[in-house]
Amino acid sequence: MIGKPKVVTARSVVRESVPAALVRPCPPRQRKPLVTTGDIVNRLTYTEGALATCAAQVDGIAKWNAGQ
Repeated sequence: MIGKPKVVTARSVVRESVPAALVRPCPPRQRKPLVTTGDIVNRLTYTEGALATCAAQVDGIAKWNAGQ
């Protein structure tokens, strides 16, 4: 007599990756000397943009993570 077939459960780990657009390196720090007021304004503009870029990436990672 043949008995009931056995149920075999195979477990595997599925690891999702964060989307590549969210893990790009943040813009590099500028190191040019500040000589004029214009240099300071340009540095501030660049730094504010770099901060906004990194903040958007972190926010995107948090949203992606919440959806997992």
